[in-house]
Amino acid sequence: MPKRLLLGASSALFASSSALLSMATTNARAETIELPTFDVVATTPLGGGEIDVSKVPGAVWQAGSQDIQTFNDTTITETLARQAPGVTVGNVSGNDFQPDVSYRGFDATPVTGRAEGLAVYQNGVRINEAFGDTVNWDLIPANAIDKMTIVAGNPIFGLNALGGALNVTMKNGFSWQGFEADLRGGSFGRAQAALQFGKQVGDYSVYMAFEQINDGGWRVDGSSQITRFYGDVGYSANGLETHLNLTASNNAFGASASTPIQLLQNDWSSVYTVPQTTDNQLAMIAWTGAYAYSNTLSFQGGLYFRSFNQQHVDGNSTNVTPCPPYSCLNGNPVHDTLGQIVPDISQNGAVDLGEIDRFWTQSRSVGGNAQAVDTDKLFGHGNTLTVGGSLDYGWTNFYGNSELGTVGYTNNSFPVIGSGYLLDAPDSYLAPVSVNATNTYVGLYALDTFNATDTLTLTAGARLNYAAIDLQDQNGGLINGYSTYAHVNPVVGLTYKITPDINFYAGYATSNRAPTPLELGCADPNHPCIIDNFLSSDPHLQQVVGQTIEAGFRGQHALSEYGKLQWSAGLFRTTLANDILPLQSPANGFGYYANVGTTLRQGAELSAQWSADRWTAYANYTYIDAVYLSTFMEPSPFNPAANAAGLIPITNGTPIAGIPKNTLKVGFDFNVTDKWKIGADMVAASSQTIFGNENGALPQVPGYAVFGAHTSYQVSKQLQVYGLVQNIFNQHYETYGGLFDTGALPHAAPFLTDPRSLGPATQFAIYGGLKYTM
Repeated sequence: MPKRLLLGASSALFASSSALLSMATTNARAETIELPTFDVVATTPLGGGEIDVSKVPGAVWQAGSQDIQTFNDTTITETLARQAPGVTVGNVSGNDFQPDVSYRGFDATPVTGRAEGLAVYQNGVRINEAFGDTVNWDLIPANAIDKMTIVAGNPIFGLNALGGALNVTMKNGFSWQGFEADLRGGSFGRAQAALQFGKQVGDYSVYMAFEQINDGGWRVDGSSQITRFYGDVGYSANGLETHLNLTASNNAFGASASTPIQLLQNDWSSVYTVPQTTDNQLAMIAWTGAYAYSNTLSFQGGLYFRSFNQQHVDGNSTNVTPCPPYSCLNGNPVHDTLGQIVPDISQNGAVDLGEIDRFWTQSRSVGGNAQAVDTDKLFGHGNTLTVGGSLDYGWTNFYGNSELGTVGYTNNSFPVIGSGYLLDAPDSYLAPVSVNATNTYVGLYALDTFNATDTLTLTAGARLNYAAIDLQDQNGGLINGYSTYAHVNPVVGLTYKITPDINFYAGYATSNRAPTPLELGCADPNHPCIIDNFLSSDPHLQQVVGQTIEAGFRGQHALSEYGKLQWSAGLFRTTLANDILPLQSPANGFGYYANVGTTLRQGAELSAQWSADRWTAYANYTYIDAVYLSTFMEPSPFNPAANAAGLIPITNGTPIAGIPKNTLKVGFDFNVTDKWKIGADMVAASSQTIFGNENGALPQVPGYAVFGAHTSYQVSKQLQVYGLVQNIFNQHYETYGGLFDTGALPHAAPFLTDPRSLGPATQFAIYGGLKYTM
């Protein structure tokens, strides 16, 4: 695949590159770099109804496997963070392999407790997890990705597509043949190996990819072990193409979460309470098929089974207090799961108490989708009609408990040492939880793209989403309930070709997301839960409904000897009714979910990519104005300006936390010779509001600009050596901020007086590798 076109690095980047150009030997043969061929885009998760990008009434961004290889990205999120317009990547979990991705202010994250507003698909299978709609990016093998597409404002992608959808297509033996071995090592004890093999034999194909990553981590207790596999067997003949594929992962993380700002100022690698670990295991088998019945009628379908297990261990402060000779909660002795009163383990109040919260999630999901695509002319004009449906059924067993412990200080962290007492405090967040949840999602959709004239294309369609969620408390508690939600989401739009190279687009769409089983089980302010852990009760939540309007221009131009240029410029506006957000409780690290009224995310996107003889470059800028349109009192008990009840005012125009107003991305690649390539990139973002600090009582998370560089040298046709540097100037910056209880550890951490807790980003890192292909 040709290399990705890029535009517009900063003048400093271009100046340094020009100097290298002048150093290149005059007789070196230049390798021409061209734009990737992304002329069409899939308008549904299954594909099959692809239309020309210029006929899509909304923003589209696409990248291929070459983009990942150019920058030697280890994860899909690294590519999104570096190149995709409107995307920011944060580090709420504290581990670089478990980032949270935000597009236009809508999240797709592995961290429960964040509102999930993006739908993510892999080969037509929705991979938002059944229990919390979370997206575990670590489970996707990066070297097996063939193409990824972000589509804005398209409700055909189903639930959670409030901000848009990310559609990931994996490689197969028809699209990729050969063998590649990639070995890499570098900072923080990184050692990784990636293999892939693809082959076509007649009508059959086979493809396999494997990745193994061991990383010591740059933060205390931040090591990671990643094992990922993807395999595909395919058959294609007589209009039929079918594939059976397997995705499997077994990953373990030290996830340190955010850290009090005073600890970071002393040591950038420090953490707060530990342990903080997460283990993920995945096995997903999927079948896809496509059949061309005629030149104008085709059918696509798919089936899947997904098994996901997660174990999470979370050291925290606790609301349990010493009342010698016992341990108490709210002044009353607390019991353990054996019915015994828990004794005082604090040495008569001389040692801080904490708790180790553990939970286990076992989710299984099955489903399928099918559609028909008719491209026959309508009234003598080109037309593409897609009609289809989907069914997803998931069942989850969720179990959690809390072990009382003591908190000390060692190695720039505050470890919680367990006592063996598993707490059982009925009608509180410390009661063990065992819940069975089922969720059934049904979707029916139709989409039509009609070429009214040679220059005008009209689009209209709709999708019906139905969700049924059932919670059953296995301990006889409050977490019981059955909720159903339904909504019809229309989409209309048009594109107009102003010139052969420039077109205008405009569209309107509605979308919705139903509350997840996790949100429904943690929606009572009187019974808060660990926002990434326990459930407590089941009040009703309303579904979130979004309305999106966007319009813009895009074009592509052949500039003769000056190369090729692609660009786009657009405006967007999305309002959400009954938005669901996590709210904080007085218990440190605990909270609950609630409908908070109407929110708005609106802004502008500018993007350009350019390629010439030896150069490629890209630049994009996004402005997002994300605010509340409702008035209410937000619980923020650790905010210094909160009232006596621990509340702060949210009014019309108050900024939504965690969303930078401005992001800028630039980068370039340059062929010094036909064998040696160099490149650099920059990602910059403005400040963002700290969660719980929407009133601005404290300084917010500051903005940042971080630079990277990469190079490769082709030793022979088969062998390449490469290197890359991340955060060249070792910029200390944060991508997340929240508030915590500074008085939670009066003995171990009496010096903590600033309630800001921030998510630090990666330090300077350098890696090198060898890549062998044949």
